[in-house]
Amino acid sequence: MTQDVQELPRTTPPRVQRAQVTRKRRPWLPKVRARFVLGSVIVVLALWQLAGQTGVVDVMFTSTPSAILRAGIDMIESGELWANAQVTLFEYFIGLVLAVVVGVPVGMLMGWKLRLRQTFEPALVALYVTPSLALLPLVVLALGIGTASKIAMVFIEAVITIAVNAMAGIRETDPKLVQAARAFCANDRAVFGKVLFPSALPTIMAGLRLGAGRGVIAVIVAELYGGTEGVGLLISTYGQNFSIAPLLFLTLVVAIFGYAVSSLLRAIGTATTSWKR
Repeated sequence: MTQDVQELPRTTPPRVQRAQVTRKRRPWLPKVRARFVLGSVIVVLALWQLAGQTGVVDVMFTSTPSAILRAGIDMIESGELWANAQVTLFEYFIGLVLAVVVGVPVGMLMGWKLRLRQTFEPALVALYVTPSLALLPLVVLALGIGTASKIAMVFIEAVITIAVNAMAGIRETDPKLVQAARAFCANDRAVFGKVLFPSALPTIMAGLRLGAGRGVIAVIVAELYGGTEGVGLLISTYGQNFSIAPLLFLTLVVAIFGYAVSSLLRAIGTATTSWKR
């Protein structure tokens, strides 16, 4: 005599249910965050404008969003902004490219070869903790107040950070991966290209982001104290003339540029290290 066996309903464990709900809601998170950020920015700007118009804050020291916007439009229409920005961009990107070309291989070799690390690491760390402003007089004396000194400052600030992170990325590689590659008769070139470099790539990309940020600071500081043209010189000129609105506009432009470069490098790093997620 056969008996009918009633199949029990399949239930999903609570953890799996929560994970499924999270995956379903995840596409909406960026939109929610964007709305929140945009709304908070609008509220802050409205309160700032209202405080300036009602006299709660002294516009002589803080200006207002509308005045900053007018100053920015005037600088764009007159061509003053672009004429100086292209100088700063040239100095920045040349210095950054040179820092990447030198810093990444040097840092990786220092992380791979013990003798190189023991020889150059003390000097590298000493330069890493030295403020760029302390090196600026020496660089200006050696290269003058022209473009070369600004490129050199960007290079010095960025290359140290990039090299330190590249060295750390190589040293943090799991030794078992290297041993496994050696067990399959991999030579030094194969170990470096197939094991060390992919393992260190996330740390290298983090170093590029940090180096790019320090490069922005370096080029502006160099133009502030020893420049004949550029955005840094404009900031210094408007600060000395106590022109708050154009000064704040230029500061905002520098901040947006630095954030854009950092976001671009983050996107490149995410794309190149997608295998690690």
